[in-house]
Amino acid sequence: MAVKDEFTADEWQAVGAAPFLVGLYLVGASPSGPMAVVTEMLAAEKAVTFEATQPDGLPIVREIEADLEAQVLTRDLGLTDGADDSQARLLGELALALALVESRAPAMDSAFRAWLYRVAEHVARAAPEAGSAHGRLINEAEAEALSTLAGLLGVPR
Repeated sequence: MAVKDEFTADEWQAVGAAPFLVGLYLVGASPSGPMAVVTEMLAAEKAVTFEATQPDGLPIVREIEADLEAQVLTRDLGLTDGADDSQARLLGELALALALVESRAPAMDSAFRAWLYRVAEHVARAAPEAGSAHGRLINEAEAEALSTLAGLLGVPR
């Protein structure tokens, strides 16, 4: 049985949005120009693809990737302006997705949360506005956003 079969179609949409919600939250934490937004959201997508192609990749991420490719799920969650209410909305949607995974696929829960944090770190280092060709240093706003996400995800920082 596929992991996604544990969810309704609407619930699966919420779960499939999780890595992109993490990306948008980081984008909103340290707003930059349009190029940085594209770069950071591509980093979230690459993190999904990378995990899905690993021999020991999480089954839930493999299914998310397959449904992104089949256009059952969307990568486009709009934009964020970084305002407190926008950031709170993103965290609320992420919390819903986490609660769904915890209740419907508990065997995946802790690994999914840890993976989402890795996605967040990858996105935070992806923006081109500073740093070297090998990634950049995380600024204070992004470090604070990562700390918030670590708390929500229940992962050590």
